[in-house]
Amino acid sequence: MPNNNFSLSLTNFPNYGLSDPIFSRSLPHPKQELQPQHIVFCFSTSTQCNKSYQKPEDPIVINDDGSCGIAPLPLPPSVLEAVQDFYKAINAKDIQALEQLLADDCHYQDLVFYVPFVGKEAIVHFLSKVMDAMGFNIHFVIDAATEGGNLTASVIWHLEWKDKEIPFATGCTFFEYEQVEGELFLRKATGMEELPFKPGDLVLKLLKSASTFFDLYPMAAEALLLKSHGSGPHEGLDTLLDKLRGRH
Repeated sequence: MPNNNFSLSLTNFPNYGLSDPIFSRSLPHPKQELQPQHIVFCFSTSTQCNKSYQKPEDPIVINDDGSCGIAPLPLPPSVLEAVQDFYKAINAKDIQALEQLLADDCHYQDLVFYVPFVGKEAIVHFLSKVMDAMGFNIHFVIDAATEGGNLTASVIWHLEWKDKEIPFATGCTFFEYEQVEGELFLRKATGMEELPFKPGDLVLKLLKSASTFFDLYPMAAEALLLKSHGSGPHEGLDTLLDKLRGRH
């Protein structure tokens, strides 16, 4: 008759008190705690085991970032990035890019002018003149930019010619944006530029004269201040200065 052998092999199992020679290696001490690492079942007509199951050495790792496989939502637009795009468009003389950054009813108030520029067309026309005056080698350089609440930002900047800072060419601009369909558009900008003429203490003297006049003649002051916001861009200011100079 043919000699058919049946073999069962278990390795690295705790000691169950078995001493049968079918265990392929010596059993550990009863007090030693071991975890099963590998199981071998042999069903063969010979003592040679043909197939076995081996526990994977590297465990399967599942990373759970809380997204459940759903793509994250895009980040909201950044006001500071919108401000940088504004100055990049001016430096590049890119009027088309500039138009895409402005709201249709945008206001641009430059405090060296008496009246603001209202509407995209008027603002683009003004900034086109600014670009032309800058030439090819003068650029805006942002010194500091701070983002505030309600889609606002404040920027301190200066002008450079071929990477050299121009004296008396520093300014500060306050930006207000609005969000439409996930995009930011400039709604209002208010800027103040450094002047080469430094009035110094003269500003304080003018302020003192104005405050004294307002306190002595409050009704006249209210009329002048209301008139300064009327039809004439600086009619009320001229009248006030005439009063301060003693002209009636």
